[in-house]
Amino acid sequence: MNKIDISICIPCYEMGGVGDKYLEDNLNKLLLQNFKNFEVIIADQSKNDKIKLLSEKYQDQLNLKYYLNSIGKKQCAANTNYAMEKASGKIIKIIFQDDYLFSNDALLNIFNTFKNNKISWCVSSCEHSNDGISVFRRFHPQYNDNIQFGNNTISSPSVLAMTRKNHLKFDEELIYLTDVDLYKRYFDRDGLPFIINDVLVVNRLHEKQVSQLVSKSLIRSELHYIRKKFKSQMDLKNWFIYIKRVLKSYI
Repeated sequence: MNKIDISICIPCYEMGGVGDKYLEDNLNKLLLQNFKNFEVIIADQSKNDKIKLLSEKYQDQLNLKYYLNSIGKKQCAANTNYAMEKASGKIIKIIFQDDYLFSNDALLNIFNTFKNNKISWCVSSCEHSNDGISVFRRFHPQYNDNIQFGNNTISSPSVLAMTRKNHLKFDEELIYLTDVDLYKRYFDRDGLPFIINDVLVVNRLHEKQVSQLVSKSLIRSELHYIRKKFKSQMDLKNWFIYIKRVLKSYI
């Protein structure tokens, strides 16, 4: 049996009734990839069977493995970790169900990036879309020393890829800051991410996004958690950014 090069990990849920439609768009983009040695891992926390039925439709076209995740916390960090545990590829590529790959060579680009460089994680440029068709606001990622407090200059985890061996997990105590916390911990362990300047992913913007639904009190709670978590690394600039972010959450 050939070893899988890339595992596409997609955490799924109902997403207010649009989850299966967005996932369908995502899977259709995967069908177009010129690079073929990949698997799709779907971790489903839905209360209905729409994601399951949709996954079954694609199992003859993609190397797709569906898992109903009925254990653990009902949130993105836990479900993404669950999907990554099921992965068998050398590389893990996260794509949230409402996002999708921008180009037909996106996976080939990621594969070649890891093949040609000794890296543990990389991030790519992205576009944004409201309708899943037209794109706008190209975004080029970069790391910053205060990223853990929500100054997310990298973008969503859909731009992220990592080696499966010794990969870091998302902190399941977090919802709003779970991505920037992971970026911070990857930097602390392995240094700066390798940046792919090509646009590989489209982030879909819509009213059902978790980032649009979280309360300000949750944001403050997570900022306090992050401060305590990285307390030993806090300098004056970190304290200034932290206080500024907390004050902003009251506005």
